[in-house]
Amino acid sequence: SGAVAFAAATGVMPLDMPESVLVRFSGEMQTGITLRDLVMAIPYAAIQEGLLTVPKKGKKNVFNGRILEIEGLNTLKCEQAFELSDASAERSAAGCTIKLDKEPIMEYLRSNIVMFKWMIAEGYGDVRTMKRRIAAMEAWLENPVLMEADKE
Repeated sequence: SGAVAFAAATGVMPLDMPESVLVRFSGEMQTGITLRDLVMAIPYAAIQEGLLTVPKKGKKNVFNGRILEIEGLNTLKCEQAFELSDASAERSAAGCTIKLDKEPIMEYLRSNIVMFKWMIAEGYGDVRTMKRRIAAMEAWLENPVLMEADKE
């Protein structure tokens, strides 16, 4: 593509970053609240704020083409975060990030390491590739550092 050729020639890759919309949940998740309730709370709050409209005429959609940055659900399991971020497509968002604590990520990686070791024992795939992935996950688990969003 043109962007790749430009990067090859100049050593710089211009990237157009879409704007983002911060979605911040507060409080503790109450018993009986499902992940689908969280998914539906996002457009509900936007409708209340006048940032999303239901009628097609004069349609407003603050999420359209933007990145959803979700905070306040730090203890979600990774699988729950995957499901919630997948639902960002329902809002016509370009993508989604969810700020998680280290613990659910560590749990997820440990589970993946067990699965990869089982796959190796069962003769699946390229053993060298799986061992490299295991080593990378174990290295991160030794010094777990997460990226942080900018303050603004």
